Amino acid sequence: MSEVLTPPRPVPDTPQLLALSRLDGLLTQAVEVLTDRWAAQSAADTLPGLHISAAEARHLLRLPPGRPLLDGAPEGPGERPGWDDITAGHGGWSWLRTRHGLTDLELDLTLMALAPEVDLRYERIYGYLQDDMSRRRPLVGLALDLLSRTAGERLAARAVLASDASLLRHRVLDLVPDPLYVAPPLLAHFLVLDEQITDVLLGQSGLDRRLAGCCRLEVPEGDPALGTDPARLAEWAGTRGPLRIHVKGPAGSTRGRPARDLALGLGLALLTLEPGGLPDDPDSAADILAVAFREASLLGALLRVDGIEHLRRPDDDRGARERILGDLLAEHDGHVVVEGETDWTPPAQHPLGFVPVPVPRCDLSTRQLLWERELAAHGVGAAPADLHDLAARFRLGPDRIADAALTAVGEAGRRAARVTDRVPGTPTGLPGAPTRDELFAAARAQSSHRLTGPAQRVRTVHGWDDIVLPPDCAAQLTEVCARVAHSGQVMDDWGFARTLSHGRGVSALFTGPPGTGKTMAAEVIAHELGLELARIDLAGVVSKYIGETEKNLDRVFTAAADTDAVLLFDEADALFGKRSEVREAHDRYANIEVAHLLQRMEQYEGLVVLTSNLRRNLDEAFTRRLQFIVEFPFPGRVDRERIWRVCLPSGAPRDAALDFGRLARDFPLTGGSIRNIVLHAAYLAASANTAIGMPHLLRATRREYQKLDQVMPGAGPDGDERG
Repeated sequence: MSEVLTPPRPVPDTPQLLALSRLDGLLTQAVEVLTDRWAAQSAADTLPGLHISAAEARHLLRLPPGRPLLDGAPEGPGERPGWDDITAGHGGWSWLRTRHGLTDLELDLTLMALAPEVDLRYERIYGYLQDDMSRRRPLVGLALDLLSRTAGERLAARAVLASDASLLRHRVLDLVPDPLYVAPPLLAHFLVLDEQITDVLLGQSGLDRRLAGCCRLEVPEGDPALGTDPARLAEWAGTRGPLRIHVKGPAGSTRGRPARDLALGLGLALLTLEPGGLPDDPDSAADILAVAFREASLLGALLRVDGIEHLRRPDDDRGARERILGDLLAEHDGHVVVEGETDWTPPAQHPLGFVPVPVPRCDLSTRQLLWERELAAHGVGAAPADLHDLAARFRLGPDRIADAALTAVGEAGRRAARVTDRVPGTPTGLPGAPTRDELFAAARAQSSHRLTGPAQRVRTVHGWDDIVLPPDCAAQLTEVCARVAHSGQVMDDWGFARTLSHGRGVSALFTGPPGTGKTMAAEVIAHELGLELARIDLAGVVSKYIGETEKNLDRVFTAAADTDAVLLFDEADALFGKRSEVREAHDRYANIEVAHLLQRMEQYEGLVVLTSNLRRNLDEAFTRRLQFIVEFPFPGRVDRERIWRVCLPSGAPRDAALDFGRLARDFPLTGGSIRNIVLHAAYLAASANTAIGMPHLLRATRREYQKLDQVMPGAGPDGDERG
């Protein structure tokens, strides 16, 4: 008989060492038993573990089925620590046992999987016991061998590794199939401990690595009364059992304040989960969700789900992620705050008792105060009129205002640095105040990234000096700008919002022949207001499939709702056409689409501009609900001459003999055509290395008439211009 091994006896000053000493005693006994059984075989076998002899096969057939390794073996030397002793404190083992109600057998399986994470010598021991040094992690078969004394115990122990048992259901362990098998049985699966459980049992702190892309941990500071009614906060804090709150409010608003205030009032850390950062694969997303909930439990933190609408993906029709969330919420014993932009109904498979808490946007005066406060924190200020316009144009929340102010101050500093580099001796040291343009650019940047898909950003370069319109038409555009600029004052300060049954948005129809400046007018308005202009790509909105057009429009308006952008439906006849008499099912659905569009336009709080070449093509229901209908007429001779002059930049070289009066008199064209002609003439002059002259303009005019499939006035039989 070989030498009897005595298990090492480390000083059990921690639950980790005490648990490992329990495992060492078990492994010592197993090594002794196997050493005796394999002694004779090892002497005759020159390739142990690589082949099986006939004698060994006969020996295996004589063994009772399901016999554990330690069946009939005497207890090992010394006394193994019990789990009551190991979990007597408040460490990770105690938490794991209490949190998931694990039995001694389940704790032993967990310990076997943990050991190689502490000391790699256990890998060699497992390889020896499994007669294969390539298997360095414990297989289920080895674990059941070591933890069972009879065949009946061994069979019964398999139940703790069922999919609905605690170890797998709570993701404490994972069973990884042995790659040597095509279809491995349960016994040929490795026991792999979850990373989070490993960190807990080893006493390692910090947010789980898998949560880095979708979670953040913070300890709220400040006064909870700033964001939430103190009486309601006390009511929440005194609620018996776990508290469930659903906060509805726009992104970037104060909707995150209730969670912070509640965590601060309860003295808890705040763990924020952003569903948009979850993996696309449902199984991987489920794993991360489970890790996040367990992390909140481990840290004793309040769990905040920010942006619940991002939990369901377009390919997730059955709501798999939401069902998983419902299961986790039902099992979680901590407080949870769910936030989103729209109404949300919890999964119906569990009673969760969510308390709805609506959070409106900050009003105009609050936003102006926030801008003033954030700029003052950086030691700068801005004109009150600029702050008022910022607050009126952009409905940003506190967090986004703080970020925009920081961006604007940084841009002002870079501008000052460029001036210093150009002008030596310029005093430095104090940050310069941001200009109005820098403030507006920083505010636009906070939400412009949400303009994706059918909503395409348009770079606005045209101002009032670039567009030529009749006086009344120009006056109407000015009134559109005033309507948007003073919306906060009229609706909020003067109280008109309380008297309106419809939305507070502004809608305008620009109608007239092609090329008369309708799209340019939308650019001018957006540029004047300092807002983004989003042109809606109708090809990406209108669908032949029933219900898809409404879904596409919902996505457009939802994305634009948080951007304060001007929405431009260019050539909107196809989208906003007349509702037809119901003669077949398709007509009924087409009319539903029109009604849906009307509803979304009224709900949108910004400016919506529709352009149409033929006003009569639009449904009367639209025209009744439009605040502005602006007619863009075919330009007369005087306006055409102004357009010719405006279209030619001041920096472009021009021939002194240019006759804009003749061009306006002889060629009745729209502004769009004139702009095309001037640009084409500029390229003709550049290729000839001369200034832009009448020959270039006349030749470009002939090309434009060819595009329009019309005869150029004054052209000869061959199509060339005369004189």
